[in-house]
Amino acid sequence: MNESTRQESGESMDCRPTLREQFKFNIWLAVTTATYLVTLFLVQHFKEWSPLVQVSVTLLPVLPGMMYLGKGLRLLRQMDELQRRIQLEAWFFAAIGTVIVSAVINVFNAHGLVWETFPHGLEIGGTYLLMFFLWTLGVAFSTRRYQ
Repeated sequence: MNESTRQESGESMDCRPTLREQFKFNIWLAVTTATYLVTLFLVQHFKEWSPLVQVSVTLLPVLPGMMYLGKGLRLLRQMDELQRRIQLEAWFFAAIGTVIVSAVINVFNAHGLVWETFPHGLEIGGTYLLMFFLWTLGVAFSTRRYQ
């Protein structure tokens, strides 16, 4: 039975993404992380590369990151209203939290309070990691709130 037939007959539709779809979504995060680790290694061990090559290599994780975002948006469109609201609240919490943490680190660095761990801010890997951590917290908080 196809989707339109189910709607006409009044059968309920499960709007949750399947386990396979969720796996395909999360695999892009794993690819992004692996790409970041490889580019970090390359840039640190090949300092003789020109700045243009170093910047190009450093930005490579953005490509699988965009695929991760696109897959996430497709999954979001498949969710029911409550799941969509939980995810949007979690992503908003993660985005604003990441902006605030990045701003604080940059202000400290601008005023000479450079943290050895973050001399150039969060960079790409730290940004993805922080957003994932905050998104996880946001999903937990939102899910608990709607129970």
